[in-house]
Amino acid sequence: MTINLLAAALVSYALLSPTGGQVQPAPKAALIKPAVRKPATVPPSAPIESGPCQIGVIPIAGIVFMVEKFGPITSLDRYSRVSVAAWALDDLVVSRVRAAAPGSSVRRIPFTKDELKSGGRDQPRLFASYRIASDIKDFVRLLATKVRCERYVVVHRHGGTQREFGIGISQYPLNGPVHLFAMMYVRVYDGATFALIKEAPALMTEDTFTERVMHNPLGGPSTELDRAMFPEKPADVVNNAVLRDGVRMMLTKSLDKTLPGLLQRAPQR
Repeated sequence: MTINLLAAALVSYALLSPTGGQVQPAPKAALIKPAVRKPATVPPSAPIESGPCQIGVIPIAGIVFMVEKFGPITSLDRYSRVSVAAWALDDLVVSRVRAAAPGSSVRRIPFTKDELKSGGRDQPRLFASYRIASDIKDFVRLLATKVRCERYVVVHRHGGTQREFGIGISQYPLNGPVHLFAMMYVRVYDGATFALIKEAPALMTEDTFTERVMHNPLGGPSTELDRAMFPEKPADVVNNAVLRDGVRMMLTKSLDKTLPGLLQRAPQR
């Protein structure tokens, strides 16, 4: 079930995004007449990345927010998907990779919605559930033709131990709890062979039985909210600062705890 949800969420990401998660190119500098001799400039908000790449980051995280209203049985569950591109969560993911790898050249790898939907294959596969690991690897291989890096880090949504998936808010029936959650998975690939080097869910605490029971009831980063915080309309999510800041906090804390260990290289012999 978790794998099926991952496939659906990756497709939703591509369909909701106005750019399919692609990094927008920096605007071209205005043409300059020879007599003026003023240097062409690029706005600071849209820097051009160049030079060698040690770590390429492929974030599949930041625009889909799930509003999940659970029924007494799963067939009565109701899901809505809201675009929260304005929250810049993919940019946050890239910034945490940079923080976890000081001194390394880190670049975000752009992709289009069609590339995401195809999963790196000639024909659209929508990240087929029974081949999700293989599809992600092929997706990385496809994007590597754009920017060659020593390693690639893919950060994508995944499910926990309950019905929640990815980033969103859930409401349980019969006056049950409301949870805000941000559950991500990290995969690190070799840039030459595309072999999977390391992988792990992004967690805010140690992955022990006690911590899972006490602090991770959903199987990943979450926080319980007052029931009044559940949005009456899914569209209300975008401008809700409590939900936005809560998601950003959980993403930051979980990635800061998980990434350093995944990016640490084995000592040379």
